Amino acid sequence: MSPKYRKLFEQNYKKIFLEYARTGRNFQDEHFPTNDVSLYKTPNKKHDHHIEWKRCKDLTNNPHLFVFDNEGKGKINTDVVQGAVGNCWLVSAIGVLAAHPKLLHKVIPKASDQDWNHSDEPGKKTGVYHFRDTGRHPGVFRFRFYRFGEWVEVVVDDYLPTRDGKLIYAHSRNPDEMWVSLLEKAYAKLCRCYEALEAGTASDALVDLTGTIPDTIELPNTTHFDDIPNTPSSHCSSMTVTANKNVVEQMGLKNFIMMMIIANKKGALMSCNINPLEGEAQQERLPNGLVIGHAYGITDIQQIQEPFWKKNRKNTILIRLHNPWGEIEWNGAWSDKSEEWQKISKSKRKKMGFKIADDGDFWMSFDDWMLNFSILIICRHLNTSIFSFEKRWHGITFRGEWSVEKSLAGGCVNNKKTFYQNPQYRIVTHKPTTLIIGLMQEDKRANITRENLTIGFVVLKVEENRKYRVHKSTFDVAGRVTYINTREVTARIALKSGNYILIPSTFNYGDEGHYFMRMFSGNRISIKRLEKDKPKKKWWYPLIYWGKSYFVGTIRIKLISVNLKRYIGKAYIKITFADLNGRIKQRIVSPKFITNDDDDGGVTDILVEYTFFTRDPSTAGLLFQLYQKNTFSKDKLLGEMRLLTDSYSKEEKVSKMWEITKTFTKTVKIPKSYLTSNTTTTETEGEVSLDECDDVDKKSEKTVTRISAKMNGDRSVKKSSRNDNKRRKRNGNGHKKGLKSKDFVPQLIDANIGELKVRIIYYPDLNS
Repeated sequence: MSPKYRKLFEQNYKKIFLEYARTGRNFQDEHFPTNDVSLYKTPNKKHDHHIEWKRCKDLTNNPHLFVFDNEGKGKINTDVVQGAVGNCWLVSAIGVLAAHPKLLHKVIPKASDQDWNHSDEPGKKTGVYHFRDTGRHPGVFRFRFYRFGEWVEVVVDDYLPTRDGKLIYAHSRNPDEMWVSLLEKAYAKLCRCYEALEAGTASDALVDLTGTIPDTIELPNTTHFDDIPNTPSSHCSSMTVTANKNVVEQMGLKNFIMMMIIANKKGALMSCNINPLEGEAQQERLPNGLVIGHAYGITDIQQIQEPFWKKNRKNTILIRLHNPWGEIEWNGAWSDKSEEWQKISKSKRKKMGFKIADDGDFWMSFDDWMLNFSILIICRHLNTSIFSFEKRWHGITFRGEWSVEKSLAGGCVNNKKTFYQNPQYRIVTHKPTTLIIGLMQEDKRANITRENLTIGFVVLKVEENRKYRVHKSTFDVAGRVTYINTREVTARIALKSGNYILIPSTFNYGDEGHYFMRMFSGNRISIKRLEKDKPKKKWWYPLIYWGKSYFVGTIRIKLISVNLKRYIGKAYIKITFADLNGRIKQRIVSPKFITNDDDDGGVTDILVEYTFFTRDPSTAGLLFQLYQKNTFSKDKLLGEMRLLTDSYSKEEKVSKMWEITKTFTKTVKIPKSYLTSNTTTTETEGEVSLDECDDVDKKSEKTVTRISAKMNGDRSVKKSSRNDNKRRKRNGNGHKKGLKSKDFVPQLIDANIGELKVRIIYYPDLNS
């Protein structure tokens, strides 16, 4: 079995730990040396040479990985301070992670075994060495990060860069607590150097620290839900285009608040930031104390309720945020020194962890938070375990690449000729479901010359029996995400039952790279990558179809609606596609639908689409049969509609959509003696009218069959048939005076059930 994590540079923590512990030496990492190579992207340039690398034991006499609060409850402090490099996106995520010990210990596995040992029985678990002082610690630590679909273990030593004896990068406010500095060093090693951590998104950091999938939401910047605009503000920065727009409007403000509270209780990690308005600059401090373009971690959400004796008492939602700078806080309502806190009891304040200090931690009301912040990032752990009573998500992952050599780098949908060369995935949903899609590209921080590709994806609604790749832009868009040059883009899409095609791509044609895609669905679905462009010709086709082409065209049929004269309950339509020479035959049953529950029947929408391949459209036909679904008896055939494809393969009709409405008919056998010259055969009414929009041509065809007045309708036919059968029995089978099967002829008559509306498109090739 493959390991659950990959070792960076194949460094084995246990072997290194035991080797240096036996000999009493200090570990010094050769893959992340204590010089400018580990600090800067371009170490040959002139940099600050007053930096000195010191071990943790030289910075403090009492180093620990974690220093717990004074209450002794094992609560980890979230006082994380940003250092010299501009990585507030990472430090804010580390501060959020500190509020979730279970997730933190996944990043720092077996932290108690790694810590400087101060117990009475040091080294008991290893059984190899014993040291009773900090100096005997070998100075080796390990951390794990989620990168491109796998967990990577990073081993580091405890040498940290300092200036004038003080740490210059991220650290904990308590000088004895070292986990923040060592974790940042391990992440810098993963990205090659400290300078590579400059600039980023909080969602990337949260994903790397937890392995969760991010949900980015654009906030409407208003507390009045009725005033929420349908389009984002014009001042939104480029970093907002990955956000799910209008989520608050769709959910409603109360449901949105409840969603955040539930997410916080279930251990979701959250971060937020402020986008600059016109004329504002990044990292600019506002009069209210907040910083533009700065990532804040959300560490808690509390609901404050007024005393029960007050009339019309209200609930106040408070959000605690953390500024990774370790200072500069909100100075409005519910800030550290605001009078609102006097309404809260001391015990409640203590329970909430409220304290007056310029430490970067502060509270603000939900209303003020909505007014000031632009983007909310929520990273949830989606439950995929079958041994759980909570809602289970069904997850699947795919790896792939955009490659010019393999014709898999077609660019975005703007590149009409090449877009469908991108990888394609067929998604089949059997019932309505919510689908969460995350598309991730390889991280480019370790490569100085490369930047993130601009990536995104589109989900198309396709035919129910789609087996081959899509080649034309004739399908409805079921979901999409805006293209952006970030490491990962995500979207939450609501899908109805049916077939869909997911196309991940880069924005520019020819951009190459590898991608990792995660998909989670609320209900079970099937997903498959489509490799074939069209049906494959068998080796024996040339022998049978010598001198003739095979599979020369594509026919797309969409069932639009049925207009019934009476209520029939649950029904479905069986479609039979056949070459009139009997060479090709395919039967498909549509999904079941409920007809309108009224005496007059009415119109029922179906809206399902199918595709067929034909060798010769002039000899192909379709048969649509309407069945009534019965639970305890055989399904009943109510009527049928026949359609020839020859007329729709003409040059002036190719690649155009034609809407056709036809009456359901049924076939009866009538004695030749009852046929008179007055009997009228099937006729087509209506003329072809051209639509001015989108090359859509519409045609109304109604099949009307009139039977001779002598027959007195269908009842007369049945009565005469019964008389003929009696006469046949009386005269004996095969008697010259009796009627034989050759004396009957099939005749189409109106089934008196209603009409079917379909849409047909014919393409003269297979690339549809």
